[in-house]
Amino acid sequence: MSRRPSRVRAFARGLTLIELVFALGVLGLLVSLAMPSFGEAVARARLRSAAEDLALDLAATRLESLRPGAGSLHVTVQPGAPWCWAVGPVPQADCRGAAPGAYKVVHSDDYPGVAMPAGAGAIFEGSQAIAGITLAAEFVSPQGQALRVHMTPLGRASICAQAGGPSDYARC
Repeated sequence: MSRRPSRVRAFARGLTLIELVFALGVLGLLVSLAMPSFGEAVARARLRSAAEDLALDLAATRLESLRPGAGSLHVTVQPGAPWCWAVGPVPQADCRGAAPGAYKVVHSDDYPGVAMPAGAGAIFEGSQAIAGITLAAEFVSPQGQALRVHMTPLGRASICAQAGGPSDYARC
């Protein structure tokens, strides 16, 4: 008795070339539609990260200045292109250069595409209030979204969103 393959088995062997080309075409279309959204999400994440990192550095510097014998600590902010900030005991440290004596230096290269059009440094001297600044920095994404890092008179950093900025922050 010879066994002949059933008709159903003969047709269920795989995909045809036309089916594969069609599937790849649909996949390519979906990827091309998703790419702009992905780019915006990455830019928004970099913007948020820059603002949150500066706020954390300001908070950590404020806390460190409260330690006995810490002396005055400075957060030097240099806006423009390229922008940067430095943390340390040196006033007006040139964070675009070597920044000798700085504990931490952050450059615009760490956050590609994020601009800092405005900013001001802060001085923390133990339990005293900071030296009268209200704006630490403003960050702007390539899409025009903007976040501002503010300082309260007691030295507490907060982040707010300007018009069109990320909706998970309070409006400025």
